[in-house]
Amino acid sequence: MELIECTKVHIQDALNSPILPQNVKNDLKDSGETFLSVYSKKSKSLRFFPIKDENIYWLKIAIDSFNPEISGKILAKLSSLISQFVYSTGVCVSKSECFWDGIILESAFKNSKENLIKTLEEIPNVINVTLKPVAKE
Repeated sequence: MELIECTKVHIQDALNSPILPQNVKNDLKDSGETFLSVYSKKSKSLRFFPIKDENIYWLKIAIDSFNPEISGKILAKLSSLISQFVYSTGVCVSKSECFWDGIILESAFKNSKENLIKTLEEIPNVINVTLKPVAKE
């Protein structure tokens, strides 16, 4: 299940949009060349984050049940492997189907991407870990 949709947006593409008010376009223009757009399916919200790194990754962790202990283990492991997130969210769609998504700049990885996946997969209740690059639409 996908909780979010994300893509890289170059500012020129956003500035040509008739949907955005002119004052928003002016503000975005002063914030950099590339943005990450994140659409949250649950809240029906669209957000833009200025990014300094062209290489962005989407980390998805599937969990078979969610509780404070598992959450703490995941967050502790993540803080030792990643210096910061651009965006993160989590949701349980049922008692046995939970997901955590995070968007990470390549420069935030403290170790290899392979080590990140392996370390997170070792946490109890973690079913699957995927890491994929975020592409430009």
